[in-house]
Amino acid sequence: MYEGIRLACQEDAAAILDVYRPFITDTAISFEYAVPSLTEFSARIRSIVSEYPYLVYEKKGRIEGYAYAHRYLERAAYQWDVEVTIYLSDAVRGTGVAARLYNALEQLLQQQGIINLYACITASNEASIKFHARAGYRLVGTFHHAGFKSGAWQDVVWMEKTIGCYCDNPQPPQSFGGQDPEKVAALLKKFNEEE
Repeated sequence: MYEGIRLACQEDAAAILDVYRPFITDTAISFEYAVPSLTEFSARIRSIVSEYPYLVYEKKGRIEGYAYAHRYLERAAYQWDVEVTIYLSDAVRGTGVAARLYNALEQLLQQQGIINLYACITASNEASIKFHARAGYRLVGTFHHAGFKSGAWQDVVWMEKTIGCYCDNPQPPQSFGGQDPEKVAALLKKFNEEE
């Protein structure tokens, strides 16, 4: 039975959605009001994996967490930027899985040529803000009353991390699908051996 970090696949959509669901229904962490259908959620995964890494953490045959990156904004000048997202089940929160998922994600993004990582976090989610700070992100701003969830107006904070070098003539990032599968497999193996 597999245990560790691996690339997500379409067959994982229902299990990933199970991890995500309580963040929609029970918290203000996700600003979605309704749990997406499995069809819609599968389409989201499919659109991300064509360009960026989407990782899951599996333990005892069950997906307990996931992390991915997606395009930050659409204009060409933003192509070196991504927004990152991570969600964990209660079963693995506080065990170091989040740091391992993010480290693997960052290294895969570096291989693509991504430079800037951005995280948008509900301001009341102090655990996530502290986690991102420990991971090297710095607070860059607060959007006040950005969304109405859980019966109140919620602020969001933006945090950023640089994982590449700024040069005067940057090469466009490569799509994740264009990455060498052996390099990707070797990187994920390294993170799984560190467990």
